[in-house]
Amino acid sequence: MKQKLKELLSDFRKNEKSIMAFNLQNSYQLEAARLVSKKLETPLIVQFSERYLRFLDEKYGMEYIVKQFSNNFTYFHLDHCIDLDYIKYCVDLGFDSVMYDGSAFNLNLNIENSKIIKDYASKKGCLVEGELGKVSGVEDGFGDEGSSYAEIAEIQKYVNETEIDLMALGIGNAHGFYSDLDGLKLDILREASLNLSNDQLFVLHGGTGLPDKVIREAIGYGVVKINVSTQLKKNTMDILNLYLSKNELYNEISFSNMMIEGLSSVFEDYLIKYTK
Repeated sequence: MKQKLKELLSDFRKNEKSIMAFNLQNSYQLEAARLVSKKLETPLIVQFSERYLRFLDEKYGMEYIVKQFSNNFTYFHLDHCIDLDYIKYCVDLGFDSVMYDGSAFNLNLNIENSKIIKDYASKKGCLVEGELGKVSGVEDGFGDEGSSYAEIAEIQKYVNETEIDLMALGIGNAHGFYSDLDGLKLDILREASLNLSNDQLFVLHGGTGLPDKVIREAIGYGVVKINVSTQLKKNTMDILNLYLSKNELYNEISFSNMMIEGLSSVFEDYLIKYTK
C-alpha cells in the first residue's frame, strides 16, 4: 500500500531524512527512477518543469506516463509554475503535489494565488508547495538570474495565511552549478524552523553541487524535499558521450540499457545518502 506523501514527509521531518525530487525529461530517466525506487524500496519524487511536462503530455499523454512509471515508491510533482489552470490540471491528473511559485510577485498576490491552489488541491489530497525569496538561475525556461532572500516576517505571514504544505525559501541557493557558496544563508532556514510550527515542511531548491554538510544541516532544519536537476542533466550528457565514444552506429537497445543503467546509479547515490 502506497503511503500518503504528507504522512511520509512528516515521518521524514521527525527522523531527519529527505525525499529526493528529480526533474525528469524523458522515458530513460523515468524508467531509471521507477526501477531504482522499486529496487531500494525507497520513495522518490518524479517532478517536471512545466515546459517538459507539456512536451511529454503532448508526446505520450500524462495519463499514460503516470500509469507506466508509477509504483508504491514514486510520487509525481509539478515544479515551478504560475499558471493556475495548469496547476489545477496536474492536480486533476492525480499528482501527489504541485508548486505554485509566486516568489516573483508581491507578497499579497503570492498569498492570494497560493490559497486558491491550496483550497483546490487539498480537496483531492494533493500537497502544495510555495516559495518566498527568488532562487537564482534559469532552469528549464523558468526563473531569471536574479535572486532574493526570504524574510522571516513574510515567511510567517505567508505560512499562517496559506497553511501551505511545503515551503521553499530563497536562501542564496541557485539552479545550476554553484561557483561558490558565499551567498548561502542557512540561518534563514534555521530561523524559519524555530519560528514556525514543528511540523512545517521545507524544500531545498538547487540541490546540485551542495556539499553533504550543507544538505545535512538543511535537513536538520526541517527540509524534507531536495530538488536535483542540473546534476541529472550533466550525467545524462556524460552517458550520451560515453555511448558515442564506444559505438559507431546507433542501437536503441544498447543505448537504452546504457542510459538506464547509468542514470540508475545517480538516483541510487542520492537515495542511499539522504532518504534510505
